[in-house]
Amino acid sequence: MAIQTSRLPFLLAAFGALLLIATVFHQINGVPDSWKASFSGSANKYHGPTSGSGKTASRPSFYDIALSYGTDKVTTHKYHHMYQKYLAPYRDKHLKMLEIGLGCDMSYGPGASFYTWLEYFPYVDLYFIEYDAACAEKWAANTTEATIFAGDQADVHFLNTFMEQAGTNFDVIIDDGGHTMNQQITSLEVLWKAVVPGGLYFCEDLQTSYWENYGGDPSNSGKKKTMMGMIKELVDDLHVGPGGHKRKHEVSVDMMFVDCMEEVCAFIKKDS
Repeated sequence: MAIQTSRLPFLLAAFGALLLIATVFHQINGVPDSWKASFSGSANKYHGPTSGSGKTASRPSFYDIALSYGTDKVTTHKYHHMYQKYLAPYRDKHLKMLEIGLGCDMSYGPGASFYTWLEYFPYVDLYFIEYDAACAEKWAANTTEATIFAGDQADVHFLNTFMEQAGTNFDVIIDDGGHTMNQQITSLEVLWKAVVPGGLYFCEDLQTSYWENYGGDPSNSGKKKTMMGMIKELVDDLHVGPGGHKRKHEVSVDMMFVDCMEEVCAFIKKDS
C-alpha cells in the first residue's frame, strides 16, 4: 500500500525517536553511576557529613576516629563540628600541624589526640608542646611519629625558641594546653606568626575565660584580661575600616576572620 506523502514526515520522526531511545539504552552501561542516579532522582548531591557524627559512607569521619580513641574533643566537647568544617580539605594533603597539650594531665592519659590526628591525617608532620617535661620526654622516647617539645606555652622565650627550631610554616595550630588566660593569650600573640598564609589556629576550652581559677572573669565584667575578651576585641579590629579606631591587637592585621562555636574558636589567616 502506498504511504501518503503528508504522513511521511511524522513516520520518519517517530522512527528517529525510537532509534535514539535504543541507542541510549545500549550505551547506558557506559554512563557514570552518579549520572545514572541523578537521572532516577536518587543521587546524593551532598558529599559532606550525613549525620550528627559527620560519618560518610567512604571512611571514618573525624568524629568516628576521635571517639574511638576517647579524646574529650568529642566526648566532653563537640569540637568535631568545628574540625570537620575546616580540616576536611587537608585530610589527604601533606600538612604541618602543632597541638599544644599532649594530654598528660587527662584522666585517660596522653595520646588520644596524638592517635586521632595520625589516623585522620595520613600525611601529617605532627608536633606537640607539652608543659609536663617528664611526660613529654617519656612519650617522645616511645614514638617517631611526632616531634615533642617540653615547655610552657606562656613563656615567650620558649615559644620563640620553638619556632626557631620547628619553623614558622604550620598549616594548623591547636591550643589545647593549660587553658589559663595568660597561656591562651600569649600563645596566640606569639605563635600566630608561625601560621602560614591561609592557615588555621584553633583555641579550645574557652569556657575557662569565665572560671576564676584559670584567671577568668566569672562576672563577665570586662575588668579582667581574658581570652574571650581578646577575641571580642579581635572582632572589633576586623571591622575597623578606613579611619576607624586603632587596632588593639597586631595579630588582627593579617587575620581574615574569626569563627566561634561552643567553647572553641577558629582564627583564619589571610592568604597572601
